[in-house]
Amino acid sequence: MALKEKARVAETLGGLREVLMQKAQAGAVAERLAAVLAEKRGAAPAVQSMATLRAERGMVGQILAEIDKQRDRESALALAVAEAQAKLAREEHRLQLLADKAREARRGEAEAKQALRDGAMPPRKR
Repeated sequence: MALKEKARVAETLGGLREVLMQKAQAGAVAERLAAVLAEKRGAAPAVQSMATLRAERGMVGQILAEIDKQRDRESALALAVAEAQAKLAREEHRLQLLADKAREARRGEAEAKQALRDGAMPPRKR
C-alpha cells in the first residue's frame, strides 16, 4: 500500500514539474514577444509605404494577441500548479499517515513478541 502511495506521489511530482516547465515557457514566450513589440515601437520612424504600415500594424496586432494568449495560458497553468501542489500535499499527508500507522503496528507487534518471550521465560531464582 505504501509503495502505491509513493508511486502516486512520484507521479504527481512529475506532473507538477511538467506544469511548472510549461508555465515558465509560456511566461518566457510572452516576455520575448513583449520585447519584440517594444523593439518595434522603439524603432526610429522612417518613411514607409502605406502597405508596409498596414502590414506592420497587422503584425503588431498579432503579436499583442499572442502575448494575451500566452499570458492567459500562463495564468491557467498557475491554477494547474496550485491544484497539483494541493494534490501533492494531500498525497504526502496520506503517505505520512500510512507510515505512522505502519510504525505503530510494528511497535505493537514487537511489544507483543517481547511480552510473549517474557511470559515464556521462567522467573529468575535469587
